[in-house]
Amino acid sequence: VFGQLEPEAQLTALRILANQFHSNEDVRSLFMQHGFQYLDGAFIPIGLLDQREAKYLPQSSAIELAKATKRLVDGDETGAITAACGAVDALMQKLYVEHALGDPGKVGFAAKVGAALLHLRVFESMNEDFTALGMKSEDASRIVTEMHSATNHASEMLQTLRRTMGDVHGSKAALTYAAYDAIKWASAICGLFEGR
Repeated sequence: VFGQLEPEAQLTALRILANQFHSNEDVRSLFMQHGFQYLDGAFIPIGLLDQREAKYLPQSSAIELAKATKRLVDGDETGAITAACGAVDALMQKLYVEHALGDPGKVGFAAKVGAALLHLRVFESMNEDFTALGMKSEDASRIVTEMHSATNHASEMLQTLRRTMGDVHGSKAALTYAAYDAIKWASAICGLFEGR
């Protein structure tokens, strides 16, 4: 029956099905295998977020970051900042629940990132990984210290950008380069938690 529908009716039918099932992880994975995701009532080509990058991110973060990239491409810098911060915040909410870290609603954006990094020993593991590769202890420590510092600064920057420029309604002024940077920093933060 689907094959007998006109192309516009097929697209309408697909949207109805997607609305019903897009929250199902298997269905989202199927969309992604075919190069699409379903966001805000539309099928978005995954190519908006480089697939090579997406494989290093938690899946939910990759979807939110693709949404942020789409908004940036569409000229909605405030929405892009909001979605980029949302990628980090949604991941933190998930980690807080999975690891019983407390009520994420009572903790600030940057503090959630710091607490999750500490609890999951992200930087300690990183240091161990570097030294296991044969890197000198002082070099490994230096890299991890700088990464930790950069991540702290990035989460504080995202928190401030979300407050001052982020807005899904587009009523605040925002800078294109700030929105782009927000997407990249959010991606870097989320990538630290892939596989944890």
